[in-house]
Amino acid sequence: MKPITPGIEYRQTFFPNSEQTAASAGNHGVDVIATTVLILFFEEASDNLARPYYEDGEITVGTHVNVDHLAAASTGVPIQVTAKLIKKKGRRLEFALEAFQRDTLLMNGVHHRALMPRDRFSNDTLTKTDATNKKDLEFWFDFHSPWCYFASHRIGQIASEFDLELIWKPIHLANLSEAVGGRKPLDANKNFVTWYEQDICDYAALYGLNYEPHREYPKRPSRALRAAIAAQEKGLAEPFVKQIMQGYWSEQKDISDVRWVSSVGRQVGLSRTAIEEAMTSDSHKEKLNKNLEYAIKRKLFGLPTLVFNEKLYWGNDRIDLLVQHLRQGII
Repeated sequence: MKPITPGIEYRQTFFPNSEQTAASAGNHGVDVIATTVLILFFEEASDNLARPYYEDGEITVGTHVNVDHLAAASTGVPIQVTAKLIKKKGRRLEFALEAFQRDTLLMNGVHHRALMPRDRFSNDTLTKTDATNKKDLEFWFDFHSPWCYFASHRIGQIASEFDLELIWKPIHLANLSEAVGGRKPLDANKNFVTWYEQDICDYAALYGLNYEPHREYPKRPSRALRAAIAAQEKGLAEPFVKQIMQGYWSEQKDISDVRWVSSVGRQVGLSRTAIEEAMTSDSHKEKLNKNLEYAIKRKLFGLPTLVFNEKLYWGNDRIDLLVQHLRQGII
């Protein structure tokens, strides 16, 4: 990347339309611009700020977003977004952003982007796993697990902090457990199950995440898992997975509902065709099966699991151990 100086700003005007409302994404009756659409405006403005400084063959991809949505935005009224570069560290760029409609502050926050070679995101490249790449961090997950829900909202920031390439690896937990004889906590004794459910609620409160499982839990996760593979292939796994997790574990959304999963895909930048084909195609079903085969070969036994330098860290509570090891430089 060419030299770039923190403090530079970029302003961009967006013209929101009726297809970008929360109602059009499934939040019926909320006819204002969706939070995710404003976040996409933030991403575009940040990328446009940095674009003149890319070398040939370089791009940036979003790795982290932390925003406050402060006011509702109307359709048909321009939205002005200001992106300011506040830090550059290695391949990571950090931006401060604000969005106004007329004189009203709609949203502000921080967005991180990582500098990458463009060919890293070709389909051929994305389907290969380079086990010798010491900078890769694999995150194995299923929408079925509340612990994966918690981990999905933490792991992006950790990867960004340590300049790691985060690879999202969806897998069907029930199939993994059946194949390796994995643990089934809810089938344990009554006292353990009572404590276990309390532990989930305690961790949700610790992370500031709402926790209200779907009334018909468990719902079949296969379609959403295949869609997550498509999101990973396009470099959009983090916003897609986090939003699906949030909907399923706190908003009573159905992860087997093609229309809802498709709407989330569109909100994060995937096309309707791509996401719906992924949910129903044999090719993405096969990719999900390949993930299972590879997980068994790698000796995974539960989720969430993180893999760094061929070392496994199983469980949401082991994420802190991984962070400690990264800080100490012992892995």
